[in-house]
Amino acid sequence: MNSAAATLGTVLLAYLPAAVSPGPNFVLIAHTAAAGTRRSAVAVALGVVAAGGVLAAVAVFGLGSVLARTPWLATALRVVCGGYLAWLGVRLWWRARAPDDGSVERPASEGEPPASTRRGNHFRQGVVSNLTNPKAAAFFGSVLTAALPPTEPTAVKLAAVALIVVASTAWHLSVALLFSSPATQRWYTRAKPALNRVVGTILVVLGLILAVTP
Repeated sequence: MNSAAATLGTVLLAYLPAAVSPGPNFVLIAHTAAAGTRRSAVAVALGVVAAGGVLAAVAVFGLGSVLARTPWLATALRVVCGGYLAWLGVRLWWRARAPDDGSVERPASEGEPPASTRRGNHFRQGVVSNLTNPKAAAFFGSVLTAALPPTEPTAVKLAAVALIVVASTAWHLSVALLFSSPATQRWYTRAKPALNRVVGTILVVLGLILAVTP
């Protein structure tokens, strides 16, 4: 029981920095909340959560077994993903004061119908955002499989996937709800440089540890 709890704690501690670091999912949810409606933002957040649950399950029950049979591939994946995380952290530092790059679709002008008018469309946006997010691929492809060895019992693996889904739901719904507030939006604009540097440092440290730790 203590061993299982320790493993789940490690999974959670590994997942939280990856979840809260600014990235495509964060930008999409925050933008939808600020420029659209709270309901739309919640739908995007739930799409992100659903895709994350699928990625976690695939990593835990599929990719982990493959990596266990091919140690060289596990090492290569660990180094590549660790390097990617470190590069992402450096990039956040470098662009801490840079303006938004406009990668998120702007809100429709007055009188123009929105591109997505149904919650299902927003849900699909969240799913696609997470499935095509390289940060998510780096975490689920390497960090998660390192924190949760294939030798763990099936019950622990299921609990780990459930824990990730719960944590993801709590975080992404919080972003959707908080960024619906104009006051929070103004605070994020002011805090963005410092927030990017803090998260960038975490990603660099996590990436280096991941790359050099067998």
